[in-house]
Amino acid sequence: MIRPAAMDRRRAALIAVTLLGTGLAVYGLQAAIDPGALGAAFAAVRWEWIVLSAVAYAVSQTTAGLVWRVGLSAGGLGAVGRGHAIGTHWMARGAGELLPAQLGEGVRVATVRRHPATSDGGCARIAGSLGAYKLIDGIGNFAVVGLLTLVIPLPGPVANLRWIVLGVLAGALTFGLIVNRVGLERATAHLPRRVSHAVENVVNGAALLGDGRRVAGAFALHGLSATARIVSLGALLLAFGLPFQAALLVFAVLVMASLIPISPGGVGVREAALVPALVAAYGLSADSVLAFSLSIQATVLAVSLLGGLIALAHHHTGLRRVRALPGPAAV
Repeated sequence: MIRPAAMDRRRAALIAVTLLGTGLAVYGLQAAIDPGALGAAFAAVRWEWIVLSAVAYAVSQTTAGLVWRVGLSAGGLGAVGRGHAIGTHWMARGAGELLPAQLGEGVRVATVRRHPATSDGGCARIAGSLGAYKLIDGIGNFAVVGLLTLVIPLPGPVANLRWIVLGVLAGALTFGLIVNRVGLERATAHLPRRVSHAVENVVNGAALLGDGRRVAGAFALHGLSATARIVSLGALLLAFGLPFQAALLVFAVLVMASLIPISPGGVGVREAALVPALVAAYGLSADSVLAFSLSIQATVLAVSLLGGLIALAHHHTGLRRVRALPGPAAV
C-alpha cells in the first residue's frame, strides 16, 4: 500500500516536472515571438467573430450543464432543478478559470450540497454523479476528436494524433467495461461497512452509467456541446485571420492539454501545446497563433465569470424560494 505522504510527494514531483516542462516550452516560444507582431495581431482582430465565439461558447457550456443535469436526475437527485444544475455548472466553470487542478469542481459539489434535495447520500451521491458526468465528458470529447479526424485527417506532422486519441478512447471504454463487469457487490464485498455504504452512495449517484437511454441522451447533448465549442474556436480563428479548418486541431489539442490541469484555465500548458502544433501543421506565424491562444483564455474567462455571477445571483434567489416551501414540497 502506498502511504499518503508518499503519494503527496509523487504528486508534487509530477506537478513540478510538468510546470518545469511547460515553463521551458513557453520560454522557447518566447524567443520566436516578436512583441510588435503580437500587438499587430491583436490590433487587427475582427470583433464580430469574437462576439460569435463568446455566444457559441455560452451555448456549449449551457448544453454541458444539461448533461450534468441528466446525471443528477439518474443519480436520484432529480429534485435539483434544471436551472439550478445549469447555474451550478456555470459557477464551476467560472471557479475553474481562477483555480488550478480542477479545484473549481469543489464549488459544484458544495453548491449542489446546499440544495434540500441532496440530504439523502450527501456529498457521496453528488460525487458519484460528478464522476459520471466527467466520464461522459471525457469519452465524448475523445470520441468527437477520433471520429472527426478519421473523416477529416489532420495535416502534416500532427496527422498521427488521431491514433493517440483513439487509443485513449479505447482504454477508457475498456476500463468502463471491466468496472461494469465486476459489479458493485463484488467490488465492495470486503470493505468495512461504513466505507461500503459511502461507496454505495457514490455508485448510486453515478447511476447514469447503468441507464442506456439516459446515457444515449447525455452523449447526444454532449455532441451538441462539443459542436458549439468547435464553432466557438473556429470563429475565434477567423477573428485573427487564421483558417477555420484548424478548429478541429485546436479542439483536439485542448482536449489533450486538459489531461494536465495544473494551472487555472490551462494557461501555459495550452500555449506550449497549441502554438507548435498550429505552426507545424498550417505554417502559421507563432505571433498570430499565440495571440489566438491568449484570446481563448480571455474569451472563456470573461464568459465563464459573467455566467457564474449570473448563476450565483439566481441561486441565492432560488434557494430562498425552495427553503420557504413546506418540508415535503421543498424536497
